[in-house]
Amino acid sequence: MLTLRAFLDIVIFLARNLVVAFAVFYALAWVIGRRLPLSRLAWRGPQTWAVSLVLLILYTGIAAWYVTLEGFSGEVEPMVSTLSWLVGHGRPLYTQFDAAEQYSVLYGPSVFLTNGLFLRVLGPSLVAVKLASALAAVGSLLLLYASLARRGRDTLAVGLTAGAAMYFWAQGFSVYAVRPDALMVCALALGLYGAARLRPLFAVAAVAVTAGFAVNLKIHGALYFVPVLALLASRHGRRSVWAAVAGAALVTALPFVFNPQVSLTNYLSWLQSATRHGLSTEFLTLDLGYCAAMVLPLAGVLLLSGWRRWRAMPEQSLLLSLFAVMPAVLVMASKPGAGMVHLMPLALPTIYILGRLLMRLQEEGFDWHQRTRGAAAVAFGLALLLAGSVNAYRAVRLLEWEVAQVPDVASDVRGIMARHEGLTLAMACGGEKNAFLSTWARPLLAFGDNPVLIDPVSVMDASLSGHALAPSTYEAIADGAIQVWLVPKGQEPFRKANWYAPHSPIFPDAFVHHFEDWYAPREQSRYFDLWYWKGLPDVAAGGVPDVTDVTDVTDVMKGGVDKPGAPGGGSGASGGMMLSR
Repeated sequence: MLTLRAFLDIVIFLARNLVVAFAVFYALAWVIGRRLPLSRLAWRGPQTWAVSLVLLILYTGIAAWYVTLEGFSGEVEPMVSTLSWLVGHGRPLYTQFDAAEQYSVLYGPSVFLTNGLFLRVLGPSLVAVKLASALAAVGSLLLLYASLARRGRDTLAVGLTAGAAMYFWAQGFSVYAVRPDALMVCALALGLYGAARLRPLFAVAAVAVTAGFAVNLKIHGALYFVPVLALLASRHGRRSVWAAVAGAALVTALPFVFNPQVSLTNYLSWLQSATRHGLSTEFLTLDLGYCAAMVLPLAGVLLLSGWRRWRAMPEQSLLLSLFAVMPAVLVMASKPGAGMVHLMPLALPTIYILGRLLMRLQEEGFDWHQRTRGAAAVAFGLALLLAGSVNAYRAVRLLEWEVAQVPDVASDVRGIMARHEGLTLAMACGGEKNAFLSTWARPLLAFGDNPVLIDPVSVMDASLSGHALAPSTYEAIADGAIQVWLVPKGQEPFRKANWYAPHSPIFPDAFVHHFEDWYAPREQSRYFDLWYWKGLPDVAAGGVPDVTDVTDVTDVMKGGVDKPGAPGGGSGASGGMMLSR
């Protein structure tokens, strides 16, 4: 007898393997199709609108829920949120590898400048930093529908738009996260809309702006726009493509030319260092499965309708452009730490091209009433619905569980900031699992105008490229650049394994010991041990400084306080490096 656990395991397996799910549903649909006209269920009738609208409302509802949740869904989001605030407040976005500060990553400036704009307009909060991604996730589907719809209420277009949401959901929570991905799919959707619907001048401008923006999200963002350029060429000629490419290059250059906090030289250094990361086969099976799931409906339509039908038609160039770019994106998805999220933006041109094929076949009166054709359409729809709904449900439940592991951690951080006003605060990683989850509230410290010295995600990327922490970082620790570090409770500071193989510690023993030479734990909160710099009054003697007496933290550094030496005592020269708040 099939147990509930075994049944759920089968459902999860099918949700993670779309091609297998399609084969199972196709076999069932083919048998059932002997009695039911399945082809009529594929995209026609009020049931399609009802199901599609329910899915799209749920999609939007999850975005709204996430915006108001005091927590993050992924480990990269705190870093993106922090840098988005810093770049808008006078701090360099990309640091040099020999700089004391180690917080830069490989993402382009668009994601930080966009989120930073929301923070500047709405004020520093977790809600504000999540809003850009939420609006982009929802807006991308609205733009896709507008690109496909032939009239005010197009049943096929709304069904395909819901299908795009299922492709996004098949990735879990990526489309909502504070990362470049939501902004990428929105930029691509706007580019598609411009190329598909606008007049030549506006179409070129839309593609140029969105393509340049996308390249500045991730350097390989240009790959996603190859089908968009093919669409632009089919509607407005090849000259429009060259104009769009030139405009995209100009847009790409703008942040580096006009924003003094965005250094092109340092950004290229970080990209060059990433070439040492190599490629990984860790997620190859999932990547290939997701890619196959995108190709499957197109392949089915081509098989049933005949490839010759599309020769010399605009749809042929769109298909060829999509199939040409997929292998290159698969290579990018093989970068350590990448995976399927790199393939997610391709769901938009895939759905758009599929819609173009189906609409042309409808206009030609193509016969879809054969049993095998109806079975294929229903099977793919069910497989996509299963993958999307199950993976989205699991992602939401996982996020709920993670937040429940560290409830009120944001309130704890705010309380520490209120009690230690006048001292510079930062958060150190330490430990795994729940201990690391508690560090995801660290953007709140940056929002309070505290300096950022080290971000563990940045150190992971740099160490994978062979870059060790700079001597100036050690000096900043000795000089008390950060006066109080929040360390996950009960954990040894800066003990954290790298996510990338061979999963070595990201901070060497020498750095951990150096930190312990200059800092001592003196307080606890609900989630953190507070480690004070030993140069602060009373700390070297084993006490806690009275922060109400610290009116100017630079006075502590310059007012004759000797820097403590090793744990046994000793002193050094006063003064030293101080990161301004």
